[in-house]
Amino acid sequence: MIQQLTKSRLLELEEDFKEYQQVNYNIAVRVVSLEHPWTESDSNIGGGSSGIIIKPQEILVIKKDEDKELQRLFKLKSDCERAINKMSDEQLLMYNMRFANSDYLGWQEVADRLNYSIAGIYKKRYRLLELLAIEKGLISVEKNV
Repeated sequence: MIQQLTKSRLLELEEDFKEYQQVNYNIAVRVVSLEHPWTESDSNIGGGSSGIIIKPQEILVIKKDEDKELQRLFKLKSDCERAINKMSDEQLLMYNMRFANSDYLGWQEVADRLNYSIAGIYKKRYRLLELLAIEKGLISVEKNV
C-alpha cells in the first residue's frame, strides 16, 4: 500500500526535478561562496596574531559539512539521481521531455507528443513523481510478503 501524494506535494516534487537541472551549478556556487567568503577589508594591516593554529583545509571541510544549504543540494542531487535510475524507459522519456528539455514542455505538450490523453499523462506523471517521493522518504512502499 502506498500513501497518496497531495497536489501541493506533487508540485513540490516537480520543483525538485526542475531545481535538479541546475544542481551541479548551484553546488559549485555554494562551495565557492564558502571557500571565498566576502569580508570587509581589514584596516589593521599587520595586526595581532592568534594563538590558535587551525589548518585552512580543516576549517573548509567543517564549513561544508555544517552548511545546511550545501547539504540540502547534495541530498537533492542524490535523491533525484536515484529516482531517475529507477525510471522505466517511458518515464525517462517523459522526464526528459518535461524537465531536461530546453523547450520546457508542459504536461499537455508531453501528452500530445506521446499520444496520451490528459488523464493518462497525469497518471503517468504521478507515478514518475512518486519515484522521487519514495527516494526522499516522503512516502513508503510496503511490500507484501
